[in-house]
Amino acid sequence: MFKRDRLLPGVALIAVVAVALVVVALLRSASMNGTRALEDLKVGQVQSTANSFSARIGTSFASIGGLGARPWQLTRGSAADQTALNAFAIDPQAISGFFLVDAADTITSGVLLRPGQLGPKYDPANWERLKTALASAPATVLPVVTSGVTTELPSYAFAVAIRGKSPTSIRGAFVFEQALTQDSAFNKEIAASQKSGGSAALRFLDTHGTVVATSLPAGLGAQVPDKRLIGLTDGLHKIGGNLVVSAAVPSIGWRVVFTQRESEFVRPLAGPLQSAGLVLVLLLLVIGIVLTAALARRLQQARETEKRLRELHGAQEEFISVVSHELRTPVAGVLGFLQTTLDHWSVMTDGERHDAVRRAFTNARRLQAMARDVLDTESIESGQFGYLSHPIDLVEEVRTAAASFDEGTNRVTLTVPGTEVVMDGDADRIQQVLSNLIDNSLKFSTEDNAVEVSLEQIGAVARITVLDHGSGIDPDQLTKIFDKFVRAREGTVTGTGLGLYISRRIVEAHGGRIWAESSPGENTRFVVELPCRTPVPGS
Repeated sequence: MFKRDRLLPGVALIAVVAVALVVVALLRSASMNGTRALEDLKVGQVQSTANSFSARIGTSFASIGGLGARPWQLTRGSAADQTALNAFAIDPQAISGFFLVDAADTITSGVLLRPGQLGPKYDPANWERLKTALASAPATVLPVVTSGVTTELPSYAFAVAIRGKSPTSIRGAFVFEQALTQDSAFNKEIAASQKSGGSAALRFLDTHGTVVATSLPAGLGAQVPDKRLIGLTDGLHKIGGNLVVSAAVPSIGWRVVFTQRESEFVRPLAGPLQSAGLVLVLLLLVIGIVLTAALARRLQQARETEKRLRELHGAQEEFISVVSHELRTPVAGVLGFLQTTLDHWSVMTDGERHDAVRRAFTNARRLQAMARDVLDTESIESGQFGYLSHPIDLVEEVRTAAASFDEGTNRVTLTVPGTEVVMDGDADRIQQVLSNLIDNSLKFSTEDNAVEVSLEQIGAVARITVLDHGSGIDPDQLTKIFDKFVRAREGTVTGTGLGLYISRRIVEAHGGRIWAESSPGENTRFVVELPCRTPVPGS
């Protein structure tokens, strides 16, 4: 039974912990699934941005392709070419312009040309390769340069093929530059598309890894900080604790790259889930621990109750045995002495008759006391034990109780104050307590040792002490002797085990307390403290 009781709370706690682990696993799974969904959504967003921009570039190439079909003269200082170019300069706030290049790569005319740029050869990086591409495409995009022909700012350029006599021949190019600034329409559009803040960044990179547009306030026109972001394949990557999504812009060879710290990316989803999971797990654990503790406590209480019931059952059986034995003795004594008196009345002297009747009376009184203890216990348990409260003098009550046991034998010594000790209480019940204590002490005292009874008043408390010099009581029994059916001292003296229990209940009903002090093998002192009236000074 004991092992099962210990096992049950343990199983309950394990079950709660298992449920908590399942909840953690489910939340982790939900967090992972949610994170994957967020990652897929971000991949789709970046790919959509790249596709949209590529489509716009393709449309722009188609619309500007017609510039190459115009009858450009492509001669240095051509008034006709300059007049046509000026017609395209419709933005007075422009900080970059456009120009014409002939077949020999000479800049022949332009708008917003920097000083000294008319006439020099135009030779940007990869220009020969790009001219080859123009043979089959209406336009192409040039990489970012630190400064352009029409602006000192970093810029990139679009080159439109000016055809010769055949569709694939190239006799020159129309080049217009775009300065890289935070205020450009393209950069503002990119910055507006990425509003998450924190470490999140959206960048457009050219074929050399230069930042063409960015949602960050810095880095425009510079190389991307992490070289690993150049040349990535399309899709999701995880680099150095960062989540990276890359998508190509096929129409011009650029790449869109989104970066953000992984922990920050999943925080909007994982954070609340983790918080909710932590709260839920802690709540489950607290509830589980509380319930387990409550279960263990209830099982402990059940064991204690079961033990107490067994002890009570054993005490009751012992009580029945004791009472049945105790009843025989006084009953036999009453009947025996009365029968002897009746049978020998005529031959007995008055003294012998008196002695026989006195002994019969003593046994009858023992029988009455036993019956009273049983009946009083039943009344106490049912709440029908009555009290009549009125002023009583404890000095007189203690004297009366001691005198009823002394009978000239000097087995009870008395010490009381010379003035009244008045309390409000039931005199009969107080006498019952005193009689129980004195009788109990006399049972365990030898003939040559007197029981010492004393009374003293300490302020508003009256203290009654009954001291015997008997065998003493074991320390672990001192609190139990006031329970029902308990007889704490070894020996041949018997009793019902109810006297001290009844005494404690009476004392407590009067607002007092009772306890025992004992030195095993030497003596036992019973102490009763009762509330009393404070004496009037000078009375």
